[in-house]
Amino acid sequence: MRIIGLLLGLCCLVGCASAAPNPTPSPVVAIATPTTISITATALDPTPISLTATPMALALTWQSYTVYRVEPGDSLESIAERGASFPLFISRYNRLNRPIEAGQLLIVPRLESDQPNSLPSTPMLISRGFTSQAWVGLSCDLRAAAAPIEPMLQTLASQSITMTFFLNVDWIEQNPQDLPQLAAAGHELASGVALEQIESETLAQALNQTETALTNQLGMDASVRPYLRIWQQPSSPTLAELAAQNGYLLLDNAQARDALALAEELMQPEQAASYRGELIMLDCSDPELAAALPLIIERLQQAGLQLRSIAEVMQP
Repeated sequence: MRIIGLLLGLCCLVGCASAAPNPTPSPVVAIATPTTISITATALDPTPISLTATPMALALTWQSYTVYRVEPGDSLESIAERGASFPLFISRYNRLNRPIEAGQLLIVPRLESDQPNSLPSTPMLISRGFTSQAWVGLSCDLRAAAAPIEPMLQTLASQSITMTFFLNVDWIEQNPQDLPQLAAAGHELASGVALEQIESETLAQALNQTETALTNQLGMDASVRPYLRIWQQPSSPTLAELAAQNGYLLLDNAQARDALALAEELMQPEQAASYRGELIMLDCSDPELAAALPLIIERLQQAGLQLRSIAEVMQP
């Protein structure tokens, strides 16, 4: 494994994204402070990473994960060296499509290796993206009770817009025809978990089930990493730590926005402009979403904003 990983890592040194020297306004995050709850990470089965740019199946067992906030002067190569990883894996895992910059959050997967990890780990709760671009992160919670999504997908396709869908194993298994449509349209797929109690083993099992169901239908190149929403639980440092231990960046679990109320709020241009860098959560089970989505898109665009996936808004 180490030899294969080393060869792949060396092959990707040329062309991998590197750090830019100019700092950019950072996304709003809450740093998880130490808690008194003892949490033991549960080892997962080999999990595939997302390889959208270069389709190639790499099922690897990660030894551990580090949530790292990029510092000035960092590059993927220097981060990988300190974190016992490889630039290719970090880039694919975090869905990177441009150079990294200071303040950016990354999941650094550590390979099975004797090499020490010297990266500081700072689990964070994400509540807003970068404001360096006139972008808004649009996402939707897809649970088993979600309404038919065809009208929503038609609206997005007509505007050439891609967004993020948080889905769980129940929705994947109950909608085998809709899942390929999401993937073919280029939408970002992320993980959503309904967690009744804060238990590490329960969360790890749910995450692994979702990832496995996804790859069973879309192939080993598909993944819902690295973004996660945990439903039925208030945001907390404990949840951020749990997510990090399993290799995910946790988004604030605020309630999804009412689609019609949001469209009405965006009627004011100044209010709409304030959404720059915002991560908007919608509920795909909202019966009014299909009718409200065109208005939401139009009013954000009138304010000079573009709708993007969460991974894009989380990159400077």
